[in-house]
Amino acid sequence: MTGPLSEDVLTPGVSRLRPDDHFMVLAETDASPLHIGALLVLDVPEEARGRFPGDIRRHLAERLPATPLQCRLVEAPDGYDSDVWVDVAASDRHVLSVPSAEPWIAARLRADVALRAMARLDLASAPYRIHVYEEIAGGGAALFVQIHHALADGIGVQTILRLLSDAALAVPPRAMDAVPPPEEEWRRLADERFAREAALRERHRNDREAALAALKALRDDPATRRPRTPALRMGGAIGPERAYATVQLDFARVKRVAAALGGTINDLFLALCSAAVRRLLLDLDDLPAAPIVVNSARSYRKPEHGAYGNRIVALHPHIATDIADPIARLRAIQAEMRRELARSTLDEAVLDQPERPYGARDRRARFGGQAGETILPGNISVSNVPGPAEQLRYAGFPLVANYPVPIIGSGRFLNITSRRNAERLDVGIMADPTRVPDADRVAQSLSGALGDYEALV
Repeated sequence: MTGPLSEDVLTPGVSRLRPDDHFMVLAETDASPLHIGALLVLDVPEEARGRFPGDIRRHLAERLPATPLQCRLVEAPDGYDSDVWVDVAASDRHVLSVPSAEPWIAARLRADVALRAMARLDLASAPYRIHVYEEIAGGGAALFVQIHHALADGIGVQTILRLLSDAALAVPPRAMDAVPPPEEEWRRLADERFAREAALRERHRNDREAALAALKALRDDPATRRPRTPALRMGGAIGPERAYATVQLDFARVKRVAAALGGTINDLFLALCSAAVRRLLLDLDDLPAAPIVVNSARSYRKPEHGAYGNRIVALHPHIATDIADPIARLRAIQAEMRRELARSTLDEAVLDQPERPYGARDRRARFGGQAGETILPGNISVSNVPGPAEQLRYAGFPLVANYPVPIIGSGRFLNITSRRNAERLDVGIMADPTRVPDADRVAQSLSGALGDYEALV
């Protein structure tokens, strides 16, 4: 794999999962697949449609070996060491054409993506799939890229998408599969690693205990206690179906309005989400007196962490849906985010742990594949993921949209995720359709909220 730390490499081509990455495997269920998706819309002129399928498959085959995607998951014997990703020889068999007798209209494309987003990836085969939609009505084509969350977080996925684009060079295919060491040798290498990391584990234990004590103090103080997730009629375990919508906002416009209102792009994005969710819950007569709480994340990735794996800490701010005035709502969101970011360094100290002997075995026994069934904090998920400032191309075809295809965890009825794509802010909305009757209406509300805030500048 590309970019792991030396201690993460068991033998050449065999890389260990960190505990946070392993959790993404264990937390997955059929109702909550844990992969990060991207719907890439490409500008394919009419004269190039006939050659597009061959061009894009050839392009991807030449770049996949430079990514960490071509691997398979192997469990450590007895769960003594970390489970590992094992590199496999080049293959594009996970690049799949989606047949259609007619061009894909937007609504049918989104419905197909929502359906495929619920199919779990076979990690023993590969942690990714790329679905190719060869012709979209009105021109163009699309790729639906799925990458398992255990392999990369949102920022890591953006790195992979760049490696798959024309911005990266083609590389030779791998000659053969890597092979994990025999069990006895694996145990010896693990013992050597655990001996080297003994001081690191002790330091983390001390830091973790101090962080847990500090977090308890924050919980015990009403002034710093996190808001409780309010109960909604539309809460509870989610169903097996999804509805998917998209909206594209002008990035320069969002940036200009955010600056004029004295906030960041993320502040304004949260305020747009708040306005859209407030409108939705008012329409459904389910707006609680307490503000809606969201699940979000902060990246703590540093250069020494490498490019992949999970380096994120969860945030659970409220988004002030109880406040009618849009400016007052924005200011409340900003204050809440300052509190959440300040405490997130403590959560980071708790999460960022090195592996320990039998850690993988103990995690499997503890979670047993049921972690994803737990009702999670936060009514909805909201994320704003960095993206490229320049326009990418794939096989020469310009990328005109890079819509997130997000997941929703148990107990959350909606996920709104944005991603910069050159001059646009592309937003993907995933919803449980038994709770949200019209995901497209949420997309329209986001766009309308931007206009409302712009009018206040």
